[in-house]
Amino acid sequence: MSPTLVIRAERPEDAPVIAELVSRAYGAVPYSDHREHLMVARLRESSAFVPELSLLAEAEGAALGHIMLTRATIGCGQSATITLALAPLSVVPEAQGKGLGKRLVAAAHRRATDLGFESIVLVGLPDYYPQFGYERLSAYPITLPFHAPEANCMILPLTPNALDGVTGQVKYAEAWLDH
Repeated sequence: MSPTLVIRAERPEDAPVIAELVSRAYGAVPYSDHREHLMVARLRESSAFVPELSLLAEAEGAALGHIMLTRATIGCGQSATITLALAPLSVVPEAQGKGLGKRLVAAAHRRATDLGFESIVLVGLPDYYPQFGYERLSAYPITLPFHAPEANCMILPLTPNALDGVTGQVKYAEAWLDH
């Protein structure tokens, strides 16, 4: 019988475990700067942090995966639209390729929708995220505040018509950009 997987919101005492998990998850990734764990710590202390959207996956007390969605906006001023930024999604090497990332993404999407958020932006793998409904950001009049390959820049409307009339540049939390 396989161990029971639990996906839950992180607790303050989980911070060191999550830092280690994120470091291990990105340790052998060639495109990583191996500082994702520092970004998670900074985001956790920022006003963009949404505690219910920093999720930890565990089985038999072992931390196997983590996903974090933080507040961001599209546009500026009174017309700014609230969105979420997904980063990072982390799965320890021994649990990769077994569907855990998919389960974390699905759980984060459900919770984000339940909390009333309407969209999620990310910079990620173009062969992974479209399976969840993510589309290229370039399909919308929305830009990022930094350069990234077009194929890696994506957005997901969580509700119908969520992106109708939404234009402008994504504004991330400073902690996200300091990464």
